[in-house]
Amino acid sequence: MTRRKASWLVWLRRFTQAAFVLLFIAVFLQAQYQPVNQTGRHVKLFFLLDPFVLISSWLASHTVASGLLFSLLPLGFTFIFGRWFCGWVCPFGSLHNLLSSWSGQTTKVKIATGGYSRWQKTKYYLLLVLLVSSLFGLNLAGWFDPFSVLYRSTATVLYPAVNDGLKSLFGWIYQADPGLGPLKVTSVSEPVYEFLRRTVLPAAQPYFYGTALVAVFFFAVILLNFYRARFWCRYICPLGALLGIAGKNPLIQIERSSELCNQCGLCVANCQGAADPHVPGSWKPAECFYCWNCHSECPKRAVSIGLHLTRGAK
Repeated sequence: MTRRKASWLVWLRRFTQAAFVLLFIAVFLQAQYQPVNQTGRHVKLFFLLDPFVLISSWLASHTVASGLLFSLLPLGFTFIFGRWFCGWVCPFGSLHNLLSSWSGQTTKVKIATGGYSRWQKTKYYLLLVLLVSSLFGLNLAGWFDPFSVLYRSTATVLYPAVNDGLKSLFGWIYQADPGLGPLKVTSVSEPVYEFLRRTVLPAAQPYFYGTALVAVFFFAVILLNFYRARFWCRYICPLGALLGIAGKNPLIQIERSSELCNQCGLCVANCQGAADPHVPGSWKPAECFYCWNCHSECPKRAVSIGLHLTRGAK
């Protein structure tokens, strides 16, 4: 089976994912200590775009912070474009996407395991449990909200590890003072380290209780991508479940031509959401991330994108 080169839609999606990951990093760095003892103004950006946070907060407190109303915008677009937010915006989803692409599984294995599984309903049950608990005043959304998980893991595990690693590296360079004749590495490394200290690294690295527990949870979720592509997004994510419900019958849908299809299986092998694009009449919009891999990979161009004004589910 000959794979086609990625289409411009796939490259646009990758560019968008990379942009939002960089935006998340920039927003995260604004939360560190500022000279006037204030955090950056945009540190809550991703949470304000999260309709799961909006609904769980409203159920728990019966009030809504005005900023959370911005989350109605991506929710509204979900009725049109389906779970595009999971495939194009969510930085945690982009991380899972990247790691899943490194799984090393053969195409044959991906075809065998890439179809829809009834265990994907688990995220909907988890969403129900979390919303009911919020209704009774126990707001557990922060334990499973993807932005909370990513931010907490970055703040308590990844950022301290990067900081300690860079300090050790530049400290070793300074002590060893390697070079070639009069040319010393420290003439470059010291200005770079000073720049990082002023812009990225904290003056004093804080450490947190519970870091080990956060690290175990985070790396367990990460490693599951090597078992199933985007495991968190398929089986656990409550935000994805909420968007899946909202995008169950989107206006933009995937169409498959049975006349052109040669049953090669490349569409399901590269489907991030296990949405069954290869099964006639059984494509599942609620599970589709609109990554367009099925459209890009199909050697016969049997998969296309269509507008369905009747909003009929397939």
